[in-house]
Amino acid sequence: MIRAASFAIAAALLVAGPALAAPDKNPASAPTGDYKLDARHAALIARVGHMGGVSKSVFRFDTLSGTLKWNAQDPTKSSVSVSIDPKSITTNVAGFAEELSGEKFMKTAQFPTITFVSKSITMDDADEGKVTGDLTFMGVTKPVTLDVDFGGSVQSRGAAKIGFEAETTIKRSDFGFTALPNAIGDEVEIQIDIEFDQIKPAA
Repeated sequence: MIRAASFAIAAALLVAGPALAAPDKNPASAPTGDYKLDARHAALIARVGHMGGVSKSVFRFDTLSGTLKWNAQDPTKSSVSVSIDPKSITTNVAGFAEELSGEKFMKTAQFPTITFVSKSITMDDADEGKVTGDLTFMGVTKPVTLDVDFGGSVQSRGAAKIGFEAETTIKRSDFGFTALPNAIGDEVEIQIDIEFDQIKPAA
C-alpha cells in the first residue's frame, strides 16, 4: 500500500511539472521594454452602492487590451495605455448586462470603448505607487489617479511577464452616467488585476 501511494504521488508530481519560481517583487528586475496586455489575465471589477447603499452591486469587465512601456531603472518614466470594451460587462442578474450596455445606461453603440492613458507616475514605496492619467468614459475625459501595487515579474518561455493590482474610486456622474440616481450610488469603486507580456524584438 505504501509503495502504491508513493507511486501515485510521484506520478502526480510528474503531471504537474516543476514548481514555478516565486515572482520577483523587485520592479528593477523586470526587463525594460515594451509589453502587451495579456487579455487572458486581466479584469476590471466595479462596485457601486445599491438602493442607497444597503449593499454593493458588483460588475466585471472581461475584455481589456493595452500596452506598457516599462522603465526598470526609473518606473516613474514608464507609461501605460489600456482599453476596456464596455460590452464585456457581466453581472449575476440575468439580462442586466445587456441592459447596462444599452441606451439607458452606458450607450455602448455611441461610446464603444473606455480608455485610460497614463500621464504621470509617482512611487510611494519600492513596489507601490500612483498612476495618474486620463480616463475616457461615455465620451467624457477626466483625470483619475490609480493606487498601484507591483505584483512582481517572472520569466515564461523566454520572455518576462509583469503584473499589477490597481484601485481607485470615481463618480459616475462626472462622466454623464446619471441613470437611476436613487437606486444606484454615484461613487464607483474600481479594482483592476492586470498582466503584461514582454514583446521580444524580432530575431
